Amino acid sequence: MTAEAAETQLAGAVVSFPVLGHDGSSHEQTGLVHRPSSPPPPGGYPVVVYGHMTTGGSPRSAPSGGSPGHPEWRRMSQGDALCRRLLDRGIAVLRPDYEGIGGPGVHPYLIGSSLAASMTSMMRARATFEGALGTGAALGDDWVAAGHSEGALAALHASVADEPDARSRLRGTAAFAPPTRMDLSIGAMRRVGARFPGSGIVSALTALMLRGAATGDERLRELLADGGGGLSDAATARWSQLDERCLTELADADSWGAIAPGRIGGARAGELFERLDASFRANEVAALRGFRAPVRIDAARFDEVAPAPLAAALMRGYRAAGVELTSDWWPTHHSGTMHPQHAPSRAAEWIAARFR
Repeated sequence: MTAEAAETQLAGAVVSFPVLGHDGSSHEQTGLVHRPSSPPPPGGYPVVVYGHMTTGGSPRSAPSGGSPGHPEWRRMSQGDALCRRLLDRGIAVLRPDYEGIGGPGVHPYLIGSSLAASMTSMMRARATFEGALGTGAALGDDWVAAGHSEGALAALHASVADEPDARSRLRGTAAFAPPTRMDLSIGAMRRVGARFPGSGIVSALTALMLRGAATGDERLRELLADGGGGLSDAATARWSQLDERCLTELADADSWGAIAPGRIGGARAGELFERLDASFRANEVAALRGFRAPVRIDAARFDEVAPAPLAAALMRGYRAAGVELTSDWWPTHHSGTMHPQHAPSRAAEWIAARFR
């Protein structure tokens, strides 16, 4: 358990807001609103929209419905240390659950346009949250996009998308341990034909990635269907669990944890993973350009999800492209990036400075 997960649960109001989904249809999503204890300044509180790390792809994975007894609480609360520091600085925090988690349909896992839409749509709906904020409180127009892991992808994609509305002003982007070149890291893992410590998480994440990529790829959906040949029999038997369980439960030995990463694919595994790699490339954060505000990246030296060499390459690419980039390295692992003594200790002040 992380230090921040062990603290008292951070109070927040559950809200809903309209989003244009990945399939073009409008639906409601849920999220959390956190209000500072200090009075709002003229024009309303500055806002951080914070994207959470991967918690799964089912409604059970929604952080807005979590509590300390939930099996996914460690990941659901991973951003609380940063959130507390922002609230102490008079900054309100909005935390969307994402499409297919806090709303209907399948979660388009790691699909940048869907993740960005959750972020920008929650900011666009800020005026509707005044009831949740309390009497006399309002949210302002200045905002920063932030997030950890999957949420870092959400923040980076949101930062090159259109502004939420004509009044909003993006002031910065804070990306914590953003995964990059997943075709390399996941590609290496899926060649392993035997289970190993931690392989359950890899298998569960691979399944979520396949299902997410299929939301925009009809051929991939055909390969994943029962009888489509993309999945092994063991993977097909567990496919429905993606709609029912959170990530921790999916990684258990009675779920995807029973399948080695290299045993997920079936007879057409080659085509299956070629299409997954194409989705990775289409949503690659290293290829993003057109950031409207300064970017901060906090990375971990011993990151098992976003390995340090790949994170370093991402930063070099941004700097070479002229992105105004601030970066910090932390002596920890992927989740440890968000421990209070690591990234939040400096990132909160960097974010607050964007509003000054």
